[in-house]
Amino acid sequence: VPTYPPQFNLSHLPEVEQLDTQHSYQLEELIHLAQANNPITRIAWLEAEQAAIAAGMVKATYLPMISASVIGGYQRSKRHTDLDLPLIDIDTRTHSSVHGVVPALSLKWLLFDFGKRNALHGAASDISFASQVKFNAAHQAIIFNVARTFYEYSAARQKTELARQHLQNTTKLVDAAQSRFQAGVGTAIDVAQAKQLQAQANFRLVQNQGAERNAYHALIAAAGLPPTTQIHIADASDRQLPRYEDLPDDATLQAALSYRPDLIATDAARRAAEKSIDSAKADFLPKVALMGVASAGSTHFNINGLAETSPQSASTAVLLGVSIPLFDGGLRRMRLREAEARAAAAKELVRKNQNDALREIHFAANSLRSALEAYTAATELVDAVRLTYDAALESYEVGLGSMMLATEAANALIDATQAQTVAYSAALIASANLAFMMGQIDIAALPPLHQR
Repeated sequence: VPTYPPQFNLSHLPEVEQLDTQHSYQLEELIHLAQANNPITRIAWLEAEQAAIAAGMVKATYLPMISASVIGGYQRSKRHTDLDLPLIDIDTRTHSSVHGVVPALSLKWLLFDFGKRNALHGAASDISFASQVKFNAAHQAIIFNVARTFYEYSAARQKTELARQHLQNTTKLVDAAQSRFQAGVGTAIDVAQAKQLQAQANFRLVQNQGAERNAYHALIAAAGLPPTTQIHIADASDRQLPRYEDLPDDATLQAALSYRPDLIATDAARRAAEKSIDSAKADFLPKVALMGVASAGSTHFNINGLAETSPQSASTAVLLGVSIPLFDGGLRRMRLREAEARAAAAKELVRKNQNDALREIHFAANSLRSALEAYTAATELVDAVRLTYDAALESYEVGLGSMMLATEAANALIDATQAQTVAYSAALIASANLAFMMGQIDIAALPPLHQR
């Protein structure tokens, strides 16, 4: 098994803004915390910034490229010549040195390329726009996730409270059974059944408390806060549910496609892919470029310490060049076919995403309608079951009912009340989900508080 040293720096988490542990945070405040602390928003923003920089890099190709260079050198040489003639012996020694500097300034400017740079810049701009839309989509996803986990935590907390009330109700049944048993009108089985119901209620309470803690951590994670964060969360039980008459019709649902950030980003990618075809076609056409160079030279020449000569030189040149592609083994043709295939695939992807998005929107609308109907039915069920429970408990206390009936009524009451809580939370989540699927979710689109 390979071993590696621990990276202790990873155990240090970045600091978040100071939180008020005495304040009860509403949904809107948690969303603001998430937008400020969740790294997903920063990642999306940096990706959008990278795309914008890429578009700027393409735009820079419209300007001339100017570069400067300097060449310097030094050379030293020695030469020994021994010439032996019949009458004279000639021995010469020559020492020479040369050093100089040649600075140069060059310019290259692509003047005309038959629209290739325009196509590249247009494609980069479309991709940059798509990245900005994805940044907005990341914000919408954070709003929905915080809203969903907020409602789920509120439901889990409400279920815990209902389980606690159920435990208190079972305690009343145990007291009533023991009183009847001590008075000689009850049985030991009644007492055992009541205590069994009490134990079951306690077990349900423990399970709901664990689910509540898990829901709290899910909410804290959605807000981008460390798991050790301890804050108070406001209750969501006073949020207004949508009315049936306010649900959008089919025309409104289809019009919502214009607001879906994923569709807008996909369509921008399609436009970028189509511009790549123009870029590939431009490779078949010539390019016209302007080139220029300006240089100067300074040289120093010395032989055997005699008078040093320093010749100076300067030159300038301006050239206009045309580059015409003739043969490349079919590379440009294959690039064009690739660009056309990519554009066709991008077009089909837009079409597919349109159909998928419309199905998602209609599914979300149907889920909201079903959730509202379920909440209405659950509310009616709670009213009926509560009457049954009160009657069963009162009947048992006066000796007219059985423990079996009282136990069934108590279990039915906790099941109905928790089902109502779940249905209410599901309706709130479905409302936020519909706004999210329609691409129009923001804080204002969330279910408001009841007007008091």
